[in-house]
Amino acid sequence: MASIVPPGFVDLHTAFKRPDTELNVMGIVVDYLPPVKSRGSDWISTFTIIDTTTGYNGEKARFFRPQETDLPSFRSTGDVVMLRNIKIKDWSGMKIILSGRSSTWVVFHQTSIPMFIPDTQPKLDHSKQARVPEPNIPETTYAITLCNSQDRSTYSARISQNASIDSGTSNASISANSGPRLKFSLVKDVVVATYYDIVGQVVKLYPDDIKTELYITDYTSNGLLYNYEWGRGADDGTTRDGDAYGYAPRATKKKWQGPFGKLTLSVTLWDPHSRWAQANVKEGDFVFLRNVHIKWSKGSKIEGVLHSDRQWPEKVDVSVLDIKENGDDRVKDVLRRKRDYMKKYEHQSKESMDEVRGQKRKDGDSGKPLSSAQMKKKRRQERKEAEQEKKKTTEIVDSDASSIIKKGAELNRNVACTHDSIPTRSLSSILSLEKTHAHTTPDGTACILPFQNTCSRATVRVVDFFPHDLADFAVRYKTSEFDALSDDDENEADNSDGRGSSPANSITSSNSDSDGSRKAESKWEWRFCLLLEDANPSMEKTKERIKVFVADGDAVFLLKMDAENLRTSPTALSQLREKLFILWGDLEERKIGARALQEKTTNQAVRKTGTDDVKEGVIQSPPRTIPFQCCIKEYGVKVKGGWEWERKFRIFGVTIS
Repeated sequence: MASIVPPGFVDLHTAFKRPDTELNVMGIVVDYLPPVKSRGSDWISTFTIIDTTTGYNGEKARFFRPQETDLPSFRSTGDVVMLRNIKIKDWSGMKIILSGRSSTWVVFHQTSIPMFIPDTQPKLDHSKQARVPEPNIPETTYAITLCNSQDRSTYSARISQNASIDSGTSNASISANSGPRLKFSLVKDVVVATYYDIVGQVVKLYPDDIKTELYITDYTSNGLLYNYEWGRGADDGTTRDGDAYGYAPRATKKKWQGPFGKLTLSVTLWDPHSRWAQANVKEGDFVFLRNVHIKWSKGSKIEGVLHSDRQWPEKVDVSVLDIKENGDDRVKDVLRRKRDYMKKYEHQSKESMDEVRGQKRKDGDSGKPLSSAQMKKKRRQERKEAEQEKKKTTEIVDSDASSIIKKGAELNRNVACTHDSIPTRSLSSILSLEKTHAHTTPDGTACILPFQNTCSRATVRVVDFFPHDLADFAVRYKTSEFDALSDDDENEADNSDGRGSSPANSITSSNSDSDGSRKAESKWEWRFCLLLEDANPSMEKTKERIKVFVADGDAVFLLKMDAENLRTSPTALSQLREKLFILWGDLEERKIGARALQEKTTNQAVRKTGTDDVKEGVIQSPPRTIPFQCCIKEYGVKVKGGWEWERKFRIFGVTIS
C-alpha cells in the first residue's frame, strides 16, 4: 500500500524546508539516547528519526520537558513516533526538530506493529503524553506503513551501558552489520564498509583548504587502528606536524602526546563539515559525528570519512558536546574510560622512567647537576665520539678521477625524493636492455624492445648540464587549443622531450599563421638536460652516466620556481643559480673554467695550424657534488620520418629545499 501522510502532517523532507513553523510529523526511531538533565531544570530526550523521504541519514530531534516521565518513551529502534506542534530550528550549526511548550508526542512500539495493514481497525500498543487524544485510523495506518518501509530485522532494543559492560557486548556490536542505517558505536566495535555515529574526544585537528582531519578517541581499543607507541615521535610517519621530506619551510615535528596504543581513529571531514569544524572545533573538545563511513586506509588500517549529504548538501553532521550543558551519558563514559587509561598510563610511564634512571645510574650518571668541569669533560667526550662516528659513516675516497662513496655515506639533505619505499637501482641496470626489455612475440620470436614505460629510483650526482648558459634553462613556446590532443603526428615525432630539447626550437613557430595558432599565446617553460653519474658504491673505475631531461611540472617540482624570461629577470636567474648550487655544487664554476681553457687552447691551435680542429674541453677534476636520489622515468619518442623509436629519460619526484 502506498505511503500516505495523514491529514495535518507533513513528511520530514517538507518539514525541513519550512523552518520556524509549527508542524506535525511522524518518523521511525533509528537511534535514541537515555533522558538527561539539561543545564536548567528541564529534562532532554534526544533521538533520530527517518521516513521514506530521508533515506538513511535521518533527522535529529530534541524534546524538552520539566519531568523525565513526560518525555517520549522508546523501547527499541523501529518505534514510530508522532510529534505535533514542533519546529525546525538551528542548533549548533545544524537544523534539528525542536519541541515547544505546546508540543506533544505518541510512540507506537514496533513489537506490536503487524507486517501488513489488517482489514479491521488496527489497534497498536503505544505510549503517549498525558491528555493527548488517541491516534486515529489514518495515523495508525501510516505508522504501520512507515515501520514496514525499512528492513525490520535491523531493529533492536537498546541495551543500557552497564549491561553492555557486564556482558562484554556493546550496542554497536548488535547493530554493526545491520546495513547502512546509522547506529551509535564505540570505536572498538566499528567495522569496514559500515556507517556509524561516534562520540569521542578530539586529540588532533589538521585543517586545510578542502578538508579537515580529526583524530578522535573514545578510549576503546580496536586492533585495526594504528598503534601509537609510547616514546616514539614524528619519525613514525603518522603525525602531520611538519613533513617527512622537509619540503615545508617551517617543519616542526612534535611527539605524539597520546593516547598510546590502538585507541585513535582518523576521520577526514569534507565540506560542509570541514568548514564548520574549523570554525567551531578545537583539540580537547568532545564531538558527535554522525554518519561516519569506516573504510580501509592506504596503510591497511581503518579510518573514517564524513562526506556531504547528497540530499541536503549544506547539512552539518558534526556537533560539539558540552557535558556541563546537557550531561550526555556517552561523554561521561568517555571520561570514565579516559580516567582509567590515565591511571594505567601514569603507572607504565613511571615504570619506564625508573628503568631509564636505573640505566643512567648504571652508566655513572646519578641524575644530579654536573659541575662546570664535569660539563666540559662531557662535551669533549661527546665531540670526540661524534667525530669518530662521522669518520666511519662519511668516508669518501678519490680514486682515478672518480669519487667512490663508501657504504653509509650521507646523501644531500637538501634534496628530497619521493617514493622512498622503493629501492634504488644502479644506472647500469636501468640502461641495460637485456633483462628488462627482452620480449617474446606470440609466434615465439625473441626481440629487444626499444624502450619500456618504466620508472626507477637511483642514487646519482650531476656531472654536466645543457644548455651551457643557465639563462637558457627557461624557454618560450606558443600554446594552442590543440595542445590537449594526443594525435601522434610529425610535430610530436620531432620533439625529443615533448616539445624539443633545444631552446631555440621552441622560440619560433613555423605555422604561426595557421588557423590552429591564431588563438595561441606565449608561455615560459623549464626545459634543460642533466648528465647524471651513478653514485652507488662500486669499485669500477668507469661509472655509468645517463642523460635526463628536466621539463614541465617535473622541473617546477625540482626548483620550486615557475619559469619566466631569465634574460630579463636577473633576480630569478640568481635564485635559479642558488637553487642549482645546492644540487650540483661548484659544477657551473668548473664548467666555465673548462670552457675558458678550451677557448684558449682553440685560439692557440688556430695561430699555429690555421684550423680550430680542437676537441671540446671537458672537466678534468673529479666531481665534488654530494649525491642525491631521484626518480627516473623511461619513455620513447618516435623518430621523424620512420618507424623507429628513440629511448629517452626524464627525472621526476625530486625537489630542492
